[in-house]
Amino acid sequence: MCERTIMALSPGQKYARRQKKRRDLERTVLAHLMRHGGSVYDALSIQFDSQHTAELQPLLRTLKEYGYIDVTSNKMVTITTFGLQELKSKDLM
Repeated sequence: MCERTIMALSPGQKYARRQKKRRDLERTVLAHLMRHGGSVYDALSIQFDSQHTAELQPLLRTLKEYGYIDVTSNKMVTITTFGLQELKSKDLM
């Protein structure tokens, strides 16, 4: 019989795991906008944060700050040229 040793993650490993999850979600949102065009802000929240973890709102704000997405006054979210370039640079297209 083989026993499994369960080791707790170090704070550095936890941080790295959270950052990878966040980057993956950023790329997923950008790829979605590229494939399907613009989307209403709240619809993205429902689609990508169905568990209501509140992770998507700060992520969308960050994408906007970096210039990867544009949010209009009526809450329509679109990917920018810079966002498309980011996807291409990561070979995600």
